[in-house]
Amino acid sequence: MLIVYTISREIYKTLNRFSRIVLPYKNKRGSVMSQIAGINRRGFLVRSAAWTAMSCLAAPHLRAADVRPSNTVTMGIVGIGGRGSQLLPIFMHQNDVRICAVCDVVKDHRDRAKATVDAYNGDSSCTAYRDFRDLLARPDIDALYVATGDRWHAQLAIQTMQAGKDIYCEKPISLCIREGEAVSAAAHRYQRIYQGGVQRRNVGNFVAAMTLARSGRLGRIHTVHAGMAGMGHSATNHFFPTEAAPDRDVIDWDLWLGPAAWRPFNAKYLHTWHGEYDFHGDLTEWGSHTVDLCQLMLGREHTAPVRYVPMDDTTLNAFYSDGLKLVMRQNGFRNSCAVRFEGDEGWVETDDSGDILVSSPTLLEQRKVPSENWMRPVAHPAEFIACVKSRKPTSAPPDSLHFSHVCCHAATIAYHLKRELVFDPATLAFAKDDEANLLLNRPCRSPWYL
Repeated sequence: MLIVYTISREIYKTLNRFSRIVLPYKNKRGSVMSQIAGINRRGFLVRSAAWTAMSCLAAPHLRAADVRPSNTVTMGIVGIGGRGSQLLPIFMHQNDVRICAVCDVVKDHRDRAKATVDAYNGDSSCTAYRDFRDLLARPDIDALYVATGDRWHAQLAIQTMQAGKDIYCEKPISLCIREGEAVSAAAHRYQRIYQGGVQRRNVGNFVAAMTLARSGRLGRIHTVHAGMAGMGHSATNHFFPTEAAPDRDVIDWDLWLGPAAWRPFNAKYLHTWHGEYDFHGDLTEWGSHTVDLCQLMLGREHTAPVRYVPMDDTTLNAFYSDGLKLVMRQNGFRNSCAVRFEGDEGWVETDDSGDILVSSPTLLEQRKVPSENWMRPVAHPAEFIACVKSRKPTSAPPDSLHFSHVCCHAATIAYHLKRELVFDPATLAFAKDDEANLLLNRPCRSPWYL
């Protein structure tokens, strides 16, 4: 017991020094340091000694190797039927990550993911959840990776940050402009680390193309192009015939729908939700990558175009306040997620192939540019884990992503209304257009109000 008391005394000294130099993190019960301050020195030593002794008595079988090291990030994954299954191995194989929990409303998905994690961890400790709220209640989980359908992204991000956990969330970060505002506000309020799943911000060929465009070697940039592969097949609502809903434990249909408008169960929705407007972000499907890269290259991460002009089913032109033109188009690119930056003296284009096309070979200077497969990105998830540990902002924080999505949402509204719209990035509203302004928000079904 003397040894335990001595250790506790050293912990108290360390915390006392720490409290004088670090701004405390506030949780629901108040700041950590304010709670410690409420305990005098002797009280702290006695209590911590008792806690430590009890832990040792309660778990005498634990070895040092069984205790999670302080530099290991414990994670839960929510949504593991599609994109989540692709990035699960990426997070799982990082040396400083341990996956402790998986969550999905579809039993087959969560059972398969648990088996994968348990096989990698060499035990059966990974817990599979149907309801994400049970996962969020666990104090031992540091961060979440969220890869559900679009309708859940904003809601889950906010609840995760409210629970004091960091989050890597797939794109889009929102289904509408008001949701994006709420996500950004939550990250500031709860001071959590947020990484949006726009991994091309960390992929070599895209970084090289943006760097070249910013260097001045292309002259004054006057036009940027964002590839929109699915633009000609924009989301609408298809209401399939009602089928008998499965048992809640097999597929929790109510939880699958989440904030989206209620509709009766049909198994087709599980696989075709990308084509349903109620469930999908529409032009954010590709724009959250390509428009985002255009905004990032231009240094306009906190503003958006002011005019949106639909040209046809596959092209929409947007214009910034200084006249610079953003072309959102489906056709004319060689591969997915293409961007093209045009200046008075040249142009550069790149896409998911990893190739970089330029107006003059001298612009590349024979440099080799590393690239990465979008389906299995490593740099972006690894950066998130590093930021969780360092508490430094990620390369894709919600403030920046919000305005990329503002542009996509405004374009989606103009695209569906099939008319030119004038938009004010300062007020996040359309000028003198009540019908368009009604679409700035999407109502959430009870109880999932933001």
